Amino acid sequence: MPLSGLSRCTYALWLAVVLDVVGLATLLVGVFGNLQRGGRDYGDMLIYTGAIVVFVSLIGWVFWYTGNIEISLEELASDYCVKDSKLHRIVRKISRSISLRNGNGRADRATLRREAGQRQSRWESGHPEEEEAGEGPQECATMG
Repeated sequence: MPLSGLSRCTYALWLAVVLDVVGLATLLVGVFGNLQRGGRDYGDMLIYTGAIVVFVSLIGWVFWYTGNIEISLEELASDYCVKDSKLHRIVRKISRSISLRNGNGRADRATLRREAGQRQSRWESGHPEEEEAGEGPQECATMG
C-alpha cells in the first residue's frame, strides 16, 4: 500500500535520499577516516565533497516537496480567474498589441481596426462588458 505523501515525484525523493546517504557517508569517512596516501591527507577533500553532495540533495527535496503540494480545485479556480481591474486591462492591452505584431515589428493595421470596431460595437450596443469567447473577464469566486 503506497503512502499518499510518497506517491508522487518518487524519482526526486529517491535522488534526494541517495544523495543524502552518499554525502553523509563521504563526510563521515573524511572526518573519522585516516586517509593518507603518498604523504597527503585526503580527509579534507572528502569532508568538503560530502558537504557539497548533501547541499545538492536539497534540489531533490525541493522538487519532491513542490510536486506533492495539493491545491483544491476551488482554490485553483479562484487564483487563476481573470480579474477586471485597471492594471489587468492595461496589461491585456499591451499583451494584445505585442501579440498582433508582424515580422517588421509593426502591428497589423487591419487586425487593429477590426478589434477597435468590435469594441466600439459592443459599447454602442450597451454591453461593454461582453468580450469575445475566452478573452473576457470571468466571475471570480471569493474565498471567505
